[in-house]
Amino acid sequence: MITKKQELPCPLCDSTNYHALYEPIVQENDPLKLYGAASGLPGVQRLVVCDNCGLIYENPRFTEDVIVQAYKSSKEAGHDSQHAMRVASFHWALKRHARFLPPKGARVLDVGTAGGAYLDAAVRFGYDAFGLEPSLDLVQRGKKRGLQIEQGTINNHGFEPESFDMVSFWDVIEHIPNPRAALRETKKLLKPNGILLLNYPDIGTWQAKLAGRRFWWILSVHLQHFTPKTIATLCRVSGFEPFHFQRYWQLLQFGYLEHMAIHYKMPLAAILTKLTPDFIQRIPIPYYASQTTMLARITK
Repeated sequence: MITKKQELPCPLCDSTNYHALYEPIVQENDPLKLYGAASGLPGVQRLVVCDNCGLIYENPRFTEDVIVQAYKSSKEAGHDSQHAMRVASFHWALKRHARFLPPKGARVLDVGTAGGAYLDAAVRFGYDAFGLEPSLDLVQRGKKRGLQIEQGTINNHGFEPESFDMVSFWDVIEHIPNPRAALRETKKLLKPNGILLLNYPDIGTWQAKLAGRRFWWILSVHLQHFTPKTIATLCRVSGFEPFHFQRYWQLLQFGYLEHMAIHYKMPLAAILTKLTPDFIQRIPIPYYASQTTMLARITK
């Protein structure tokens, strides 16, 4: 297994022409520290912009096998601690999008499902929900909740073709080394009128542009950064046509958000956390953090 970063063509269009956007300010080359289901390190990547399609992506980068192996080994108790809040967020999102989604009783798959918060919400919504997750630790946590989770990836699973009404990637597509291959495999799993759901950090928002290299989603786990234009291009070259975009709001406890702000090295975050009483840290907070939900259909 190659454990050195390599120069790669654009994950979206295969062009080798690009210009640098951000250089790393921290040196870290241990895959086990760089990759996980929710965590990630800021300031460790060289991000470039493809001169052909405009995609922002990490280059050079570790190979796919190195990245996937690190995900399989990751343990994410911190991420899982917010399970109830994430379930509430996903259930709220499903209700907001209900008019565009398959009806209750549909069979759905969530790729990169972590501990299964989306599956929990989907079951409550009325779906027959299944999940794929590379991290054995998170798979075991989800199974203890009685959820249908298989350890694997979109390229390594045991599901039959055309067996799902919807396949979702909640904050996952930016983690996947080869997103085109992932969506082409997804197309095989969907029924002819199936729906693809992608929820992704949107680097095209005014908040992202204002934050620049301090944008909170620029993390080691995010291999590429999409805008509505580049995510639509990804869908079209993979056999899908986008038909709906909407901002994604979610719920997390205030204290968890404070600790994530410290992790992402946001100014004054550590000081504010020390001043926040425990009862305030437990309050659920709805927030928008430059994430977008996109729905697409299979093209004929």
